Amino acid sequence: MALRKLYSEIKGLKVKELPDHVKPMLSIGYVKKAVQRGMDNYHAKYIETSSIDPLLHVCYGGMILSYLIALPEERRHLEHQQHAKEHGLGEPSGSCFGEHLFAWCFFGISGHCRLEDTVFANGLQSEMMK
Repeated sequence: MALRKLYSEIKGLKVKELPDHVKPMLSIGYVKKAVQRGMDNYHAKYIETSSIDPLLHVCYGGMILSYLIALPEERRHLEHQQHAKEHGLGEPSGSCFGEHLFAWCFFGISGHCRLEDTVFANGLQSEMMK
């Protein structure tokens, strides 16, 4: 919505007028006011209505953050696994734990899917078959 509003404001301007229009929006005071308006709107929409959504926002946000923090380590692990396959060193034991954990948390906790349908359960089944 904010980008749509900005676009509608600047689409009628000439290129020479654009810096004068955008420069005040980049000041620290304007950014502080915009963040405060956003916090006030969030409080009015979710907190004052006793909605469960803020709890879900924290849960999903924490899950996404933890996944993003673990992502570089998982990528190194997958690169190492690919390197081992290319050089014929055999497949390392175990599987990509982060992928399975993320799928289990996302689908299992949110209740959108049964545990049998997740990558975590499929990974366990394939490892048990070996």
